[in-house]
Amino acid sequence: MILNEVESQVSSQLDEQSSLGIQVNRKDDIPDTGPSNRGVWYQIPQVTAVFADIKRSTELSAENSPRVAARAYTYFIRAMAVILDRFDAKYVDIQGDGIFGLFSGKGSRFFAAACAITMRTELEREVSVRFDKDTSTDWELTAGFGIDYGTLLVRRLGLRGLKRNEVWAGKPVNTAAKLSSLASPNHVLVPDRVFVQYEGASELRKRALLWSCGCDGNTIGTGLDAPAGQTTLLWERESVTEDVGFDFETFFRLKSKWCKTHGPQFCEAIVTGKRPDK
Repeated sequence: MILNEVESQVSSQLDEQSSLGIQVNRKDDIPDTGPSNRGVWYQIPQVTAVFADIKRSTELSAENSPRVAARAYTYFIRAMAVILDRFDAKYVDIQGDGIFGLFSGKGSRFFAAACAITMRTELEREVSVRFDKDTSTDWELTAGFGIDYGTLLVRRLGLRGLKRNEVWAGKPVNTAAKLSSLASPNHVLVPDRVFVQYEGASELRKRALLWSCGCDGNTIGTGLDAPAGQTTLLWERESVTEDVGFDFETFFRLKSKWCKTHGPQFCEAIVTGKRPDK
């Protein structure tokens, strides 16, 4: 009987894992794959996760034909995967209607921020426009974006023979996913523990990441040369009001996308920490 076989196999697998014990080895960077056997986990510090998921995905399937839903998933996931790859995410995985990428090292929070803003920008300027053009639905393709930073554990835990069965455990992925779910359409959310690193960055990075370019007409100088104090602070501080299991009380929301004129130089400054060549 199937149920008896399942119970026997589950018990056997748990006996095997119990006999192996648990060993945690530190890794300084994200490996291509997690350890596959012998009870070993990898612990990786300084990891930043970017999570993006489609808004109102339940309504997407309920209110539209399978062809329309499939097109939305195809356009969204493929475009976000391309962007994560271009920003050198060390690991990319798809979870349902969402996708996440992992960046490692001290500068990973800046790569992640530039990547998330680019994802938000391309979704609005290219992906959703193409989706609207290629379908006949009134359903709007939007997404939420979340970022978090911390230590992760990884190990392969699926059955032998499965190609992608890593388990990524820890706050960064979980929190980034929750923030992307909490975000309003096309907004980027980061917890205060990440934002404080942006505030403490070099003046160039801080200028590029936190302040507008001045194209709103408030300054004469524009781009990276516009005085930060005379332009618009782009991030809004908010308190966590819902019981969603966060271990912080404050997060920051970004509603803006890259400026068509100054976006490339701002993005470059955030990623490299250097003033780009004009």
